[in-house]
Amino acid sequence: MDYCEPRDIVESAAFKLHRATALVDRVADRYLQEHHGIRYSGFLVLLTVGALGQQTQRQIADALDVSRASITQRLARLLEDDLVTSGPHPDDARANTISLSQKGAALLERAWHGLESHQDGVDAGVDEEALVQQLDRIIENALRVLNPDEQARPNRDQPVPDAG
Repeated sequence: MDYCEPRDIVESAAFKLHRATALVDRVADRYLQEHHGIRYSGFLVLLTVGALGQQTQRQIADALDVSRASITQRLARLLEDDLVTSGPHPDDARANTISLSQKGAALLERAWHGLESHQDGVDAGVDEEALVQQLDRIIENALRVLNPDEQARPNRDQPVPDAG
């Protein structure tokens, strides 16, 4: 077993990617709570439903790559705040569909534009086009590792736009 120095870990691309993601998420969470009264985790649900349209809880969980229990908790708050609506699924009696309410759509629009302005300095000096290309490559590689039997399919479900 090879021993890996802690400094090597901290300097690795994977560690830096995790750290950058955590920090950008914290910036977004702080802004959204202070200016729009919503956590980043709830905002991501609104963003997912706004981008993909009416979804089941399972579809939302899959799109965000989180557990169904996590989505259930997030949706409870969003339903309570009248930001989403829930209705019966037309083909599956065990499932509900989630849609944005008018209030949720309005909040999503305001919060998205505010977040974009608020985070302008976070990517200062970054070649965004190159970064996006590299992140797409990492995502594809990770999906290939997680699903080795599944070949990359054309027109795969598109990832949800990242607000951060």
